[in-house]
Parts: sequence; C-alpha cells; structure tokens
Amino acid sequence: MPNELDDVKVGAIIDGMPLTINTDVPVSMAAEKMLREKVHSLVAIDKNGKPVGIVSSWDVLKVMFLNSSAKEIPVSKLIEGQKLVFVYTEVTLRDALNLMIDKEIQALPVLDYEDKLVGRISITDIATFVKEKLV
Repeated sequence: MPNELDDVKVGAIIDGMPLTINTDVPVSMAAEKMLREKVHSLVAIDKNGKPVGIVSSWDVLKVMFLNSSAKEIPVSKLIEGQKLVFVYTEVTLRDALNLMIDKEIQALPVLDYEDKLVGRISITDIATFVKEKLV
C-alpha cells in the first residue's frame, strides 16, 4: 500500500465535478444543498466559477447555531479570510492526505493546471481507495 499512495495521483480517483455553491447565496441554501445531496462540504465559487474556498457542514452548523439570522448571511462571510487550500490532479494521494492532515481539513478542491476546478478529494475518498486495495 505505501507505494500506491505515492504512485497514484489524485486525478485518477476523482469522479466528476464536485458540488459547488456560489458565494453570494445565503448559508441556509448551502445547508439545504448539503442535506439534499448528503455531502459534508461544498466548493465555494465566485461569480466567475472560480473556486475560492470550501464550506463544510461544521462551518454551516457553527454559524447557524451562533447567529439567529444565519439564513441571511452569505456564504462569502463563511469563507472570509480563508485561503484556498487545493491540490492539482497530478499530486499523489499521500501528498493530498498529508496536506489535509496538516491543515486539519476533510476535503480539497482539485484543479487542473489551468486552475480550473475538476473535482474534489476527501479523506473518505482516500480511505475508500485504500480499503478497495486491501480487500
């Protein structure tokens, strides 16, 4: 398994475009989308479709619990000051996993070398990959 984490690239295991949310919509819409799609995070995109952050279910829960008017708060406020942490498709699974561990995050947007969003990889994706290789 050690070699596979070093040999397999992120682009080999992502499948399709990730779910996104525009930064100008209210947090309540992000919560609804996560519940409807049964996901724990969404890639936040600006008006040009460029990824600018990740909105996690924890971010949404925290804001909605601490603020009674959270339904009106735009997603942009959730990611304010957040530096986009991402990986390119050619990054190894080990490097992506180490980045998530170091940054204490659960998922990363995946970009191609033209900086276009092409996917999302999570700790669960990597764990599933490892599980399938072990079975």
